Amino acid sequence: MGTEDFEEIVGSEIIQDNFLFRNLNFAEAQNLAKICHQVGFHQGEVVIEEDSLGQALYLVEDGEVKVVKGEGGDAREITRLGPGQLFGEMSLIEDELTSASVIATRESMLLVIHRNEFEEMLAGNSSLALKVYKSFCKTLSERLRKTTQELGKLRDSAGRAAPPKPAKPGRKPRSR
Repeated sequence: MGTEDFEEIVGSEIIQDNFLFRNLNFAEAQNLAKICHQVGFHQGEVVIEEDSLGQALYLVEDGEVKVVKGEGGDAREITRLGPGQLFGEMSLIEDELTSASVIATRESMLLVIHRNEFEEMLAGNSSLALKVYKSFCKTLSERLRKTTQELGKLRDSAGRAAPPKPAKPGRKPRSR
């Protein structure tokens, strides 16, 4: 068997390198890569519009995108994502509107995994489905933990005083 028998499918390496799919073996990453579509976006082109129904996960293969919350003068850039990073993953598991817009900041090549193809693939492979959903759960848990920590820091930085300590039983508070 020669090396030509191990032809790599476009996207399988970036899939395996991504935190969400890191626990997939080579064959599973290859199967997932088979349903990836390479799509190019020009600078300034909207990839996902805020409050639209999400239908796909996107992996940045090349280029950069920015995540923006709000419109016009109220728009705030949340973050920028580059090669190897993903977005839109929640649209693979829920029917909710997107929480932000994503816009290409320069010429970008994205790998797109559409929800319907993703669901079909997982329906036919329960072992793969278990690995993927376990990874989703772990990712959500990590994000929730991080958000909780950030909210705690925000609360502390807002200058909120700690709640007063209760008086010891049997003692009256001193008056001045």
